[in-house]
Amino acid sequence: GGKERVLVVQTGGTIDKDYPKVTHGWAFEICDPAAPDILSRVFKDFEVEVASVCKKDSQEITDEDRQAVLQVCRETACTKIVVTHGTDTMIETASVLGRAHADGVLRGKKIAVVGSMKPAKLVDSDAAFNLGVAVGALWDGEGVLVCMGGVPRRWDAVARDEETGMWKAKL
Repeated sequence: GGKERVLVVQTGGTIDKDYPKVTHGWAFEICDPAAPDILSRVFKDFEVEVASVCKKDSQEITDEDRQAVLQVCRETACTKIVVTHGTDTMIETASVLGRAHADGVLRGKKIAVVGSMKPAKLVDSDAAFNLGVAVGALWDGEGVLVCMGGVPRRWDAVARDEETGMWKAKL
């Protein structure tokens, strides 16, 4: 028995950025994963586990990092997984996971790749909303989704508008 478990896989990105600890520092730094902190504030019917793969801006994420995310998703007993990720290359990471799922490697698992446009530490961040959409999407079927802008979309059916930066259905 016990409660269902959701695994949060951290890769970094804006969602986990915080003000620098160094005096006179201006750039945000990627810190501890924001998702468990956000989820600790809500009444929920599941437990949260965390695996940190890396703490990078998504433009710095390598193929090796993506394979490490895939390995964590493959090896965990959890069937519900949230991957927190920087927005610039989240579709690429979702594609690696989505192709693996299509090949049967992640059978029975539901994975939601999610991030935010503003750090979770900021009051007006979209992080908690996006995370809520991602977690909610885990309870239906299996496969890999990108959850941004309030809409869960299949990894192979999502695109980013180059001009606005918003997520949309891929035509």
